[in-house]
Amino acid sequence: MATPLIGDIIQNTVGKVVGRLADKYLPSSMGEKEKAEFRIEAGRLAIEEYRAAIIDVQGARELAGKEAGDSPNWTRVLTVTHRPAWSFVMLGIFAWTILAPYLGFPLIPLSDIHKEVMIVVITFYFGGRSVEKAVEVVWGR
Repeated sequence: MATPLIGDIIQNTVGKVVGRLADKYLPSSMGEKEKAEFRIEAGRLAIEEYRAAIIDVQGARELAGKEAGDSPNWTRVLTVTHRPAWSFVMLGIFAWTILAPYLGFPLIPLSDIHKEVMIVVITFYFGGRSVEKAVEVVWGR
């Protein structure tokens, strides 16, 4: 099911796109009633497609949960800890690059691509967790 916010966004966005397409590609001889019916049906189909995609995602999560239940303990640990482990390693390297000069330790030579990867990992982990927590608070999931 679509959350109220997502549903509104989809309806508004789809409605605008469908309206523009209807105005541009439907024949001018077509009446306003038929164009309105077309817009309503196209919006309904877009919402159905969104709901089907959500059901597919939920089914995939359920299947992954069932598969994880039969897996060895070490693989279940990896599925839970890979994101925080990599994020904390990146955060540790970042902290090292700041503290090492003051403590007299050697610096870790990082290229620009390494720095960008660190930024992405930290941003996605902490940003993703923040979004997950906000969704739980707002929608109680």
